[in-house]
Amino acid sequence: AYLKAEHFYEKYGKPVFADDSGLVVPALNGEPGVRSARYADEHGNYAKNNLLLLEKMQEVKDRSAYFLTVVCFIDESGEVHFFEGRLDGEIAREPKGRNGFGYDPLFYMPEYGMTLAEMEPELKNRISHRYKALHLLSEHLKERSEHKMEKQVIADVQRIMKTENVHVLERLMGGMSNYTYVVSVNSKKYTYRIPGEYGEVFVDRHQELENIRKAESLGITNRTVYFNLKEGTKLAEYVEGKPLSTIQDYPYPQVAELLRKIHNSGLEAASDYQPFQRLKSYELLLKELGFVHSFRYLKTRANFNQYQEYLESQKKVFTHGDSQPSNFIYDGERLFVVDFEFTGNNDPIYDIACFANIRYEEGFKLLQVYYGNPNDDEIRRFNLWRCFQCLQWYNVAMFKEQKGLSRTLHIDFMKVAEHYLELAEWLLEKVQG
Repeated sequence: AYLKAEHFYEKYGKPVFADDSGLVVPALNGEPGVRSARYADEHGNYAKNNLLLLEKMQEVKDRSAYFLTVVCFIDESGEVHFFEGRLDGEIAREPKGRNGFGYDPLFYMPEYGMTLAEMEPELKNRISHRYKALHLLSEHLKERSEHKMEKQVIADVQRIMKTENVHVLERLMGGMSNYTYVVSVNSKKYTYRIPGEYGEVFVDRHQELENIRKAESLGITNRTVYFNLKEGTKLAEYVEGKPLSTIQDYPYPQVAELLRKIHNSGLEAASDYQPFQRLKSYELLLKELGFVHSFRYLKTRANFNQYQEYLESQKKVFTHGDSQPSNFIYDGERLFVVDFEFTGNNDPIYDIACFANIRYEEGFKLLQVYYGNPNDDEIRRFNLWRCFQCLQWYNVAMFKEQKGLSRTLHIDFMKVAEHYLELAEWLLEKVQG
């Protein structure tokens, strides 16, 4: 593994990893070992390799064996890292199974009662020596990425605040779009946001900043002290408390009061939210990537579009646009709202529908608290806007899937998209049922 990795590192000067695997039988002094692929002196002829192994094991009582994978990773500085994965088992007395390759028909796993060749590929891939080694490499790369990101955060904030006294305290988890860190600057806490990959596709930073300043005038959010319009990075004063998504009992009256303060402020956002136009633009982004929307999606969207005139006729006010529980910060007394990337002029019930992002029942309860006794029209708009949001986030999730972010961020965006489409169908059934 090292020789292969070294060869390509010397040739290209880029980070590289290579692996090598082998079967080790202690009773045979470690054979086949490094000669596993050419044990019978013919590279890749596993039928002959297996036959030779069985011949040598005929009189052997200790049939224990293990597969070993070694991954060698050489980073950009030339530093060498090794990661090992081991899978223990026994050598069977005869080959069994048709799956896998190599010595799999002879490698018996007592805890599963079968050879690797008898296993379903999905199970084998979850327990294999290669998986174990590559998982260690993956964790190492993740740590390197986090460390690199933290160094960038410190350097950025030092430059912005003109001080060396900057420390990263923690990364705020839970979001699927941005990287947000809590930092200490001269012992005062701030949050520093770095937009996630392709964030600029969905967010107008000029409008976001304008909307943040308007929200700040209402005293409902933390103060932004730095905003980079080109990169989308943002430094804001830290708000003590926890996201509502992490606590059990929501302060619904305070959430409703805060949203009313936004909706009744008389402020105008930088632009109308324009949901239907926005949905078309998101669909076009996917089309440009070669993605073809399924008949199921197109049917659901066409069904929803019947309500376009009705929804667009509603009175528009200043709305947050992404008022899900994770964007509300609560310290037990005070409540703040953050993240104004999707703010626009819209129907106020749109914000209430956003609160159903985790569970439908939570959004519906907020609707009841906000209006006291919501009428049929308000309930209908709530369900329709939640349906729209599901269609919107379906397209965003599918965009991220097409861009490969499921692998990069370790989030199954295909599964996320499927979930949103199911919800959209269910919500339309509620409206039309």
